[in-house]
Amino acid sequence: MNFDEIPAIIYQSKNDHEPGFIYLMEAEGYHGLIPGVWLRRCKIGLSRNPSARLDAFHRNQPPCNVKILKTIYVEDMADVESKLHQQFKQCNIELIRSQEWFDFNPVQFMMVNWEFEKRSLYVFSLSELPIKLIIFSMIGLVGVGTVAGRLTSQPANSVIQPQGQFRK
Repeated sequence: MNFDEIPAIIYQSKNDHEPGFIYLMEAEGYHGLIPGVWLRRCKIGLSRNPSARLDAFHRNQPPCNVKILKTIYVEDMADVESKLHQQFKQCNIELIRSQEWFDFNPVQFMMVNWEFEKRSLYVFSLSELPIKLIIFSMIGLVGVGTVAGRLTSQPANSVIQPQGQFRK
């Protein structure tokens, strides 16, 4: 086969400085043994599709049960991930294939969850509103519209006349 016949594959590097998700994964069943302390081995990473990332992780990593604990949507994935890695660098563990794994004690785990909450961009979904709230709001708007319509449809010549005369 001639190299001229092979279609050129154009590699486009991904820009991680764009909106997407930061995830917190946990290796289930792992616990480090420091006297009296339970450690949770977690991974802080970024992805445009955390579910697909988890599937790829299961296909490419040694067999262990890993689950996503939390995802947050952010404006700049690389920036937020870098700041979280820096903030928790004292918990970072050296693995051959990854630099994004951390061992968190209960206090540190609480802190990383708090940091995720602080950095989360809330994306509102209508499915989160209870149906009764939506119905009552619509009824209220119809009621206000009806009252406003009646007030504006009164004839202009119906001016209120004073009932008594003023004394001088």
